[in-house]
Amino acid sequence: MTELNPKYATALQQVSTRLQALCDAIDSGDTQRILTTQKELTAIAEAIWVHVQNDPISGREKAIARLLADAALKELPQEIQDPANYPRIQRESRLLKRSLELWT
Repeated sequence: MTELNPKYATALQQVSTRLQALCDAIDSGDTQRILTTQKELTAIAEAIWVHVQNDPISGREKAIARLLADAALKELPQEIQDPANYPRIQRESRLLKRSLELWT
């Protein structure tokens, strides 16, 4: 297995931290905290995606970024609006967090 670019490893660690914060916010039931954390996560994912599109990176790193971008930029901002989705969002966030930790 090749080593992940340190720049992207750091960025993915930030995503992992925000994913945990989102799970914690959902546990708290504080809607404002949930929405704020989601926006922070989406902003980090968007920044990563901009760099990925402009940097020559490996296919592995691009695949990780694409997975993150699809979830954080397209799905999450819509899904987070309905509290009925919180349990699924929490499960998927934990799964994504564990997956990212395998790569970093």
